[in-house]
Amino acid sequence: MPICTNLNGDIFEEIIYMDEEQLDQVKLDYPITHVLVVARNSDGYLLLFNDWKQQWEVTGGILESGETLRECAIREMLEETNQIPGRIEFRGLMKFKLKNGKTEYGGLFSADIDGERPFLKNNEASSIIFWDGNKEIGYINEIDKELLKYY
Repeated sequence: MPICTNLNGDIFEEIIYMDEEQLDQVKLDYPITHVLVVARNSDGYLLLFNDWKQQWEVTGGILESGETLRECAIREMLEETNQIPGRIEFRGLMKFKLKNGKTEYGGLFSADIDGERPFLKNNEASSIIFWDGNKEIGYINEIDKELLKYY
């Protein structure tokens, strides 16, 4: 049974809990393509407003050639939000069935932001927020909202 489906029809099918050291031994039927990071500070969860998609979402992005999942997570946090985690922990692999028919895996991390850095607007995000989980801020991708539970 799927965990969550977003408005686009993308399905978050499952999470596979494992240690980061086990990644080299895992045999998957589809590629690991990306990383998502559920980060927070004392005020709440770090979300960015994605200008392309016009929605709030967690930090993350596409894995670059030769990059580890951890390196990707840290790079994406810095590029998209200008935040640097004090603690970052691998949570497991997420499996997605996308609306376009593709199936893929992504690495999931949780992170703590100990000292908030100034946000720098970039080609993807126009703002960030540390969301308390209650305040109305607009549309948050359903999958990203579900991922907050894995902090």
